[in-house]
Amino acid sequence: MTGKTLAQSLAIESQIRLPGSAGRILAQIRDIESVAPLFRDAGLVRAVARPSVMDLTVSGVATNSSIKKALGGFIYASAGVRIDMQIRQNQLSTRGGDSVAEMDDIDFEAHRKRLELIEMRHGYRLAERLLEVADPSALILLDTPLFIDRQMVPRERDRKHWVEYEKTRELIAAFWDRYRGNLFPWDPRGPILASIVAERFTAIVSIARQDLRSGDGRRALLTSDGYDSERMRGIEGLDDKLSGIGDQRFVNGILGAFTRTMAFRVSEGQSRMEPREAAGPGVVGFHFKGGRASTIQMVQLTGDEPDWNSAILDEVAWKLMVLDMQNRRQARPIPQLLAAEQLRILDQFAGFYRQGLNDAMKSNEIEDTWLGGLDLED
Repeated sequence: MTGKTLAQSLAIESQIRLPGSAGRILAQIRDIESVAPLFRDAGLVRAVARPSVMDLTVSGVATNSSIKKALGGFIYASAGVRIDMQIRQNQLSTRGGDSVAEMDDIDFEAHRKRLELIEMRHGYRLAERLLEVADPSALILLDTPLFIDRQMVPRERDRKHWVEYEKTRELIAAFWDRYRGNLFPWDPRGPILASIVAERFTAIVSIARQDLRSGDGRRALLTSDGYDSERMRGIEGLDDKLSGIGDQRFVNGILGAFTRTMAFRVSEGQSRMEPREAAGPGVVGFHFKGGRASTIQMVQLTGDEPDWNSAILDEVAWKLMVLDMQNRRQARPIPQLLAAEQLRILDQFAGFYRQGLNDAMKSNEIEDTWLGGLDLED
């Protein structure tokens, strides 16, 4: 007896499932269309006006890592690049930049999370160097989280992961201890340090599903960003509609071009963000969308209300929106996009490093040099 080929099975399954899938998606779209005006009326989604003439200095940091197999294990190359730009009367130009990098061997133990911690250190080092100059940019953008969240904390048995975690925690703690007073909102005229992270859609969705009439439900929203309990009454009892819609589809449905969500406390509901003292003053964020074809992003900012209010948050939002550029279906502010382009050579250099390591091991060059040095000391 001859069975069906895979192509036949897939063809049959697609014919059976297609009507149901299409129906569910159409129902979700109708639910989103009915809910979106309620979110706008409640102020949870708002349009952001942009000035016609812009003057701005901005620095964007991009980080990345490459890992390759080598000598029965792995080696990595990790780097960060910062591009400094200025906009004067709508004319954009670069005004400098910086970079950091490191290469070494690494085992497979939680290697991806360890590299994320290394990338965070690169971002903070580049921000630190910028703050040491006489005229730092007014807006500094990182592409890593501002603080270490719970999912990046190592397990007890992951010793090498703990080493990277402690190094990163100590560096971030030292940064905020030294530079907090130079940054907004602690210095009203200081630079704004922000983190741009993509595809973290659950925050505003989980807030929308809470009972905003209660203290617990309202605690995540910033009243200084226009929270009004009377305006929120229109979105009460939407659990049934929201529960069947995926977070990403929902946020894409309620955010249009040049809009943002109401700001919320990113740290609210999280068991721990490290370093605890550095994250203690608070972390706020909002989702935003630039042009019609732009992807939705989320920005994290340090501090809390009343320092962050609607006017200041709108100013941050329009700056991010006008800097937004598309590249291979990924949206990034222009300076981060240019920095990311430089990081494309990282994989090639990791290959060079692996080849050099292989050659050095085969020729015994490293061992001979080390032993020769010992002979000289004797």
